Amino acid sequence: MIPLFGKMYFGRIKNIIKTFLQFRKNFPKVLDIGGGLGLFSLNFKLNFPKSNVFILDEALYDGIKATLTKSTIIKINDYIQGDIQKKTSFDNDSFDLIFALDVLEHVDNPSDAIDEIMRILKKNGLLFISVPTESMLLRVVRTLIGTVKNIQVNPHWLGLISSEKEFFNVLSQKNLKIISKRYFPFKFLPRLFSYDVFYLIQKNRD
Repeated sequence: MIPLFGKMYFGRIKNIIKTFLQFRKNFPKVLDIGGGLGLFSLNFKLNFPKSNVFILDEALYDGIKATLTKSTIIKINDYIQGDIQKKTSFDNDSFDLIFALDVLEHVDNPSDAIDEIMRILKKNGLLFISVPTESMLLRVVRTLIGTVKNIQVNPHWLGLISSEKEFFNVLSQKNLKIISKRYFPFKFLPRLFSYDVFYLIQKNRD
């Protein structure tokens, strides 16, 4: 089952990057929230070599920062340890583009995280969020994985927000513009057959 999930994972990365290649523009300063091992950031940098890419994560993995920031081939500008639910070290209006890929469902207070993201995102800057649907099909798949691999796969949304639908309500109350909302990987099929929801968001000028 692992090759299948690997294909799905990198297929998602390709799909997200393709979204921004269609803009036909450079994004000077980019933040990857919860970037982990840097796989998404590295793939983004390959396609946008002129972008300055930063990673913010609660955990600072041993050796990863040095590997990503000192590489002579694909270099990430910095890897910073921090909690997006709290005020980070970034100035107001710092980033042209921010990614939060399957991370906000893991924090205690997604609303606080969104507020901090909006603070550090430039006016008219773009935010791309992916969160799990927690559809019935996804729950069945999680159960099957646990049975086959004998591992515990915990559900998402364990904080103040308990579902993707509640998360959408929180977004709708913020000073932002939701440009698009689509399900992945099957945007033309019902929500049941998707495991992620993609939001493309723009920060309002006011």
